[in-house]
Amino acid sequence: MRALVLLAAATACMAMPGPQTFPLSLPASRATHQTTLGDKIHELGLDVSVELQKPGNVVISPLSISALLSILMMGSAGRTRQELLRGLHFDDAHSENNVHLSFQRLMEDISSDGPDVTLKVANGLFLQRGAGVMYNFTQKARAHYNSEVSTLDFFNSSLKSTETINNWVKESTNGMIPNLLTQSLDPLTTFVAVNTVFFNGKWLTSFDPKMTREMEFDTGTGKIQVPIMSGTFTVNYIDIPELEAHMAAFPYKGNRQAMYVILPTGQPTANLEPLERELSAEKINSLIDKMTPLEMRVGLPKMRLSFKSSLRKTLKNLDMGSMFNPAAANFSRLIAQPVRVDDVLHETVIEVSEEGTKAAAATGAITVRSGFFHYFYVNRPAIIFIRDEVSGVPLFWGKLVRPEPLRT
Repeated sequence: MRALVLLAAATACMAMPGPQTFPLSLPASRATHQTTLGDKIHELGLDVSVELQKPGNVVISPLSISALLSILMMGSAGRTRQELLRGLHFDDAHSENNVHLSFQRLMEDISSDGPDVTLKVANGLFLQRGAGVMYNFTQKARAHYNSEVSTLDFFNSSLKSTETINNWVKESTNGMIPNLLTQSLDPLTTFVAVNTVFFNGKWLTSFDPKMTREMEFDTGTGKIQVPIMSGTFTVNYIDIPELEAHMAAFPYKGNRQAMYVILPTGQPTANLEPLERELSAEKINSLIDKMTPLEMRVGLPKMRLSFKSSLRKTLKNLDMGSMFNPAAANFSRLIAQPVRVDDVLHETVIEVSEEGTKAAAATGAITVRSGFFHYFYVNRPAIIFIRDEVSGVPLFWGKLVRPEPLRT
């Protein structure tokens, strides 16, 4: 039995904001199909993140993972299709065609290539030459997911085929993920599906680089020094006493996307899973709707977050395991011969920095005047996510435990 390999890669780089006010509610233009799809993508992202029991930072793209699994569902049948449909949070009676149409509309709607915000979602299908992949499958993949379809010779040139796919990912992520595949693919590979999400957003106003200081970040297991950018902003904010946390939002230019930070208020801890398990798409939507503008003293790490992992075990634990089983995998709508999924690889890189500046490192603390300013200093582990505000889709979701200092 030959193998399919599924790859997902996502990158984001952003400059940080200056004084600003965020809209109090979601835009009225949010469409019903996007609301539903956005919540389902968010739920899958939470499923995956909670299930990824790994120490340190965990950063994923729920959009990238969902799109890739949906493309795979398009070629599946029987039990495998049912598991993927349920894993994507659709019920058995849901029209699969509507699922793919919803993804198509979402991809068309959220894509942006402007001077202030770039958001590119790319799908690549790489097929073994002469393997007999169903024409109907490739046509639908092109129509609904704008997938690029290419043929490679894994059997005779697995190293060259691997390099071709890595170069495609590198180009799609503007060089931020140069080597998604670190080992040459199996020569018996039949089909490789790749999804990438690249996001580059400018904030409304850049931080003043002169205010960036080396400060203490308590990881819950020790203290490290990282560059912290700071300023006094009007941000949307909510206190969440039932979760022992508070949340602030920082929009990008155009107010189409925003970064949210859920910051615990208790003793710093590297274990964010208990907080994450209390969250759902419905809960997060409700909290965002209740946020109000507040002038605050804000501090955010100037950082790089990177994460790479196989999702094979995670997806098995989420009851999507038959696709990995040679005896149970059913991809009869993809290819006539028996195939299974070998692995699902996911890599995400996020960079947070000032726009077009180099921050001078200097020692010293910034005093917060108690009783005058509210403050929101991300100097401990927190949950962060970048979301498209029209569709409600989380482009990125992460558990920030130990920021990698970004010193430029």
